[in-house]
Amino acid sequence: MRTFEEIHEDVRRAFNVGEAEELLRYAAELNDIGTPQAEAWASRSRGWALYLLGDYHTALELFHDALARFEELGDRSNMALVRSNIASVHTTTADYAGALDQHHRALAIYEDLGQLSGMALVMGNIGIVHQNTGDYAVALEHYHRSLALHEELGSRSGVARVTCNIGIVHATTGDHLAALQHYHRALTIHEELGSRHGMAGDIVNIGAEHYRAGDYSVALEHFNHALDLYTALNERGGVALVTGNIVETYLAMGSDAEAQDTLATMDAMRIDKPNTRINREHHRATLQELSGDLDGASMTLQHALAESLELGLRPQAASIHKSLRDLALKQNNLASYVEHNNEYTRITEEINGKETALKLAMQAKQREIDAREREHAQHMAVLHSTLPKHIADRVARGEQVNDHFDNAAVIFLDIVNFTTISDQLPSQEVVQLLDTVFTALDAVCKKHDVVKIKTIGDSYMAVAFGEQPNSRIAEQPILSSEQRAASAALDMLHAVSHIVSPEGSPIQARIGLHCGAVTAGVIGTERMQYDVWGDTVNVASRMESTSLPGRIHVSEAFATLLSPSPSHLRERGAIPSSERNEGVPVIPSVSEEPSTRHSEPGTWHLALRGATEVKGKGLMTTYWLEPTTPVASSPQ
Repeated sequence: MRTFEEIHEDVRRAFNVGEAEELLRYAAELNDIGTPQAEAWASRSRGWALYLLGDYHTALELFHDALARFEELGDRSNMALVRSNIASVHTTTADYAGALDQHHRALAIYEDLGQLSGMALVMGNIGIVHQNTGDYAVALEHYHRSLALHEELGSRSGVARVTCNIGIVHATTGDHLAALQHYHRALTIHEELGSRHGMAGDIVNIGAEHYRAGDYSVALEHFNHALDLYTALNERGGVALVTGNIVETYLAMGSDAEAQDTLATMDAMRIDKPNTRINREHHRATLQELSGDLDGASMTLQHALAESLELGLRPQAASIHKSLRDLALKQNNLASYVEHNNEYTRITEEINGKETALKLAMQAKQREIDAREREHAQHMAVLHSTLPKHIADRVARGEQVNDHFDNAAVIFLDIVNFTTISDQLPSQEVVQLLDTVFTALDAVCKKHDVVKIKTIGDSYMAVAFGEQPNSRIAEQPILSSEQRAASAALDMLHAVSHIVSPEGSPIQARIGLHCGAVTAGVIGTERMQYDVWGDTVNVASRMESTSLPGRIHVSEAFATLLSPSPSHLRERGAIPSSERNEGVPVIPSVSEEPSTRHSEPGTWHLALRGATEVKGKGLMTTYWLEPTTPVASSPQ
């Protein structure tokens, strides 16, 4: 028995080339494996196979089964893929409002997951829906958004695919020069990538443009080139499609014998796609009519009409009714002429009326989608206002946040004499003062990739985790959690020193720093809070409570990791606690080079404070973290 990975690789290939029979075989293999993941992929594979075979109702049932299975697995990425498959069925059966709804649901998942490749794919598919309804401006808008994402990702195959679709819009709107330019651009990319499948599709489109221009010999040249490529790739669907194009071209040229011979090759093929089969029968009827076999042509068209109506392919049914009407005129069959003319007129009017109603329905669906997206945006705005962004995004994806970090640097800050200050101020001014202070501290955290955790009264807590996931400038050196916390603490002290209370008195703060292992997670459901726990947090709090106004008090563990000479730190003996630094040995920062920014190494140094009594810990050797250029503070 093959492994899931081996079968999955074959399934992906079969999806890309549209091989229904292979997909059914792979689905059976996946069912034999029997795991929940394999069963989900079996339903999706079987659904796509039946979609290719024209059994749209059963295909939808299987896709919904696959969707439920992937949802049970929590596999949101594959849920989005299946929704796109469902949208493909709706597009084929002209349920464009349903297709648009499924595509937007898939797009929302990809946006939550941050999967740009999925977003690019779905935006292109949304463009196809709008193109099918004749809304070409909106189609082009989505195609160009998709194109920009593919270019950003460096996905040249995606760029080629969307470029080709843009060419189809230009061809549909009559700009044949622009269409050819886009087709050739896509072809060049596919040639550079060595993608024969992509090349064949581009060449078919180029041939179709020459056919529309009446340049049949050049069209045939391109169709035969594409046929060679599809034959070499053993892509039966592509071979049948292009062979039908060649028959149609021979008919347009008046080369009936060549058309008859080519049609005979189609009869030897197994054709899965309903549209290709119906077009083949239409061509057969044309040849029968040209040879004088009007009754045979009528019977052939009747069979094609029956399949079109059974599958709900109304545009094809209207076209066949028109051919049967014209045939009845040649047969002097007035009753048949009236019947098929009436049906042709009725279906055409229904399609035209349906298009108007469809556009109204799609507008209503778009309003519904916009409302859902606004609600989602508001939900995300609330999450982002209460949780760090990267944590909020994980919560929005349904993830349970419960992380352990082997090392993190914890910062505690407290406003000195805040109780006294607040007692002398109206409540509104107290709130304004805290807002001013905490807003300044938030900006410092953002600058140094430090995560604000919470505020309690006039206290502020933040953490620099071991990872630095939010670094915005790739060229900057990656700083340790201790370096970022030290730089942030110095900037915090500097920021607070420039804030004055409403009564005119300067604001002072004291800060404590410690590092070590922590656990972080989100608690609560109604008012969620991202918090950090562990002995490291307790010690950092004790460093702050035993600090002094305008000072940054750090533990020996923090100083050891921050200093370039940790062994030198450990050799120092206990020195009586002092509020001044006179005579106390100074341990320099990573670099002695001068700097004008607190965030850069070389702008701070460590001074040994000595043995400090810490509640619950006893005597601990601690240090003062100080800027090279002192921050304004009151004398000690």
